[in-house]
Amino acid sequence: MALLNVEASVPPFMWAVVRLLAAEGKPLLVDRARSFLAPPSLTEGKETKTFDQTVRTLRDLGLIAEEDSHIRLAGHAVTVDGTDFAAFAACLRCAVLDSDLNAGLAQDPAQTGPRDLTRTLVWFLSRDPLGEAATWDIAQLDQSVDLNPEAGTASKNDTRWNRFVHWAPALGFGATPLLPTPGKGPLSPDCTAAIKQTMLTMWGIGERVNAVDAAQALRTALPVLPGGEYATALGIPDPGARSAGPALSFALLRGEDEGWLVLQQDADAQRILSLHDPDRPSHYVSDIVISEDQNG
Repeated sequence: MALLNVEASVPPFMWAVVRLLAAEGKPLLVDRARSFLAPPSLTEGKETKTFDQTVRTLRDLGLIAEEDSHIRLAGHAVTVDGTDFAAFAACLRCAVLDSDLNAGLAQDPAQTGPRDLTRTLVWFLSRDPLGEAATWDIAQLDQSVDLNPEAGTASKNDTRWNRFVHWAPALGFGATPLLPTPGKGPLSPDCTAAIKQTMLTMWGIGERVNAVDAAQALRTALPVLPGGEYATALGIPDPGARSAGPALSFALLRGEDEGWLVLQQDADAQRILSLHDPDRPSHYVSDIVISEDQNG
């Protein structure tokens, strides 16, 4: 089932089910979970598919397993304690970007599994975070031009785009503009949250890593970034090993502003990374130091 399809769930509902299962700490009867999350007193006796759609979506992503009328956490979700949404977002991101679930991404236009979401993320993250926020009008005009035509259009209608507006921020890849803008679902390509969570997983506080190596590691972990495997396969230009490109540059510069990393430039460094920085046209970084996480 395509994740942007109306028959699939969205992250807020999925988080509710995961929180319940994490709190229980053991398999839970499906009917009992439904009675907790979709009781008749809230649905007013009306038939609702929300719970079943959520369970099916989580199961398709490998985040829960269903056996003998019981459901339990599975895959990346087994370590989620139900109190930290960022941890859930990280496991959800891993599931969505899983290579098996995205097989044939660039050759097969099928809208199944996370492929439609992944394709839209690739197009979305190829945009400049400092440029105009993306809307449905922009998406339907640009994505069919920017992406590999063999892969087909990512978001086929405004309903799927509206669902993407739920998914991108939850996965750490998007943010709503601070100032209101016209259009359906204005959204800016801000991957700072995903970059931060990934970097703090890869490297410890105080660790220093070459900036070129860091960029490569991040593109491997998050292949929807320009220069990543999925983006390249879908025809997005590769900024090159020694250029961060707009999306990654924005996240790194914001990380330094927020204080959870330090960008360093060693004059004698042999390998340097060029940042896309309108304030400093020639902004080069040789190393990145993970500093104290000042934002929790």
